Amino acid sequence: MFIQNRFMKLILFFFIVLGACKGNLESRHNPSGFKTPLPEKDFDSYKNKTRIQIEKATGGKLEEKWIDKRLPFEYKPDDAKCADLMPYKGALLIHGLTDTPFIMSDLGERFKEKCYWVRSILLPGHGTIPGDLLDVDYEEWVKAIDAGVDSFQGQVEDIYLVGFSTGTSLSLHYVLRKKNPKSIKGLVFLAPGIKEKSHLGFVASLIAGIGNIIPKVAWLEIHPDEDKVKYESFTANAGAQFHSLTKNLRELAEKNPPITIPTFMAISSADATVDSDQARIFFCKIMENAKNQMIWYTAKEKKDDPKETCGGFIVKRVRNLDAGILDYAHLSLPVHPDNIYYGRNGEYKSCLAYSKFSHINEQDDPNLKKCKEGKIGFKNSLMYGEHTDENKKDYVVRRLTFNPMFNEMMKDIFKFIKNINKDKGES
Repeated sequence: MFIQNRFMKLILFFFIVLGACKGNLESRHNPSGFKTPLPEKDFDSYKNKTRIQIEKATGGKLEEKWIDKRLPFEYKPDDAKCADLMPYKGALLIHGLTDTPFIMSDLGERFKEKCYWVRSILLPGHGTIPGDLLDVDYEEWVKAIDAGVDSFQGQVEDIYLVGFSTGTSLSLHYVLRKKNPKSIKGLVFLAPGIKEKSHLGFVASLIAGIGNIIPKVAWLEIHPDEDKVKYESFTANAGAQFHSLTKNLRELAEKNPPITIPTFMAISSADATVDSDQARIFFCKIMENAKNQMIWYTAKEKKDDPKETCGGFIVKRVRNLDAGILDYAHLSLPVHPDNIYYGRNGEYKSCLAYSKFSHINEQDDPNLKKCKEGKIGFKNSLMYGEHTDENKKDYVVRRLTFNPMFNEMMKDIFKFIKNINKDKGES
């Protein structure tokens, strides 16, 4: 016990010192006081209420086009094109931690093309300013998922929950609480958040508590927040809430019957945000349906594949040095390569690891400029991939923000869904 207490004190001392060395806090690092509304059946009303809150929270500092991209979105089936597929199926899209519905937009377009009634919601504390994650509680996210599912009541026959990262955690939490609800026909999960990758998630709540006294300590990362559609700065409370949510999720999984709803998962073995091995174990031990499928994207050789797998587990090798791809990052899976913001030719370049605002750098790394402006290629030693020490040992790494195999993944998803529905003659 003495050793454990001493270890905890050392960790907390480290984060207090780290907090004192971070960048300066600005107005966006305080809670705005404007709460994200819950989804409702009148989705236009929900979107309008959300827009008003984002406008108030950002105080006119965010252009309207970027507000539009942060908003919840809805695609209703085209009756002329989709009449033969009535009653319609619903797809509820749920984004990840610090994200907004924009990260789900490429997925939403594909479900729209298949005549789904698509809704993507905005989780409380998101889409406004980073300070709004200082005081959010994961129970607020849970309520948002419940309201999102309820918003489809009487409008669709079946619902598919489509989650990314924390969005998968919340979806799994929902089906475990509701004990395999019949209204949920299938689950589609990208980079599923079963457990954080960091081994220090358990101290995040303690750090957040100290942050109430020393404000800088409340922030695990302070960045300029140059990304127009999500936060880059990251609060200890956000990490603590994810830790608490996934811990409760795993406890529910132990207490409740297995999840029998057909499930599709995809994850990168190199994911630096969530624990890919925990996702694999969860898939094999908690999810019980013969139609389940899990795609394991890896750059490793066959000899390094996981030894313990199960039915429906499929390995896809992704390393492509000619295309500048080392492996897939956490951020990449839900995004099409042609995405206007995160795609191959998009505006945003993910290079935070080389910034002076990173907790490991006292000033900008000389490779920051190369990461942001250089041409991807093996000869230039500038590659796409996950920000891992292994990758950065030999290359400058621009974190991959799109999925080179997006189209193939969507084919796999809709083939999986077709297999669910084949007994009913649906597609």
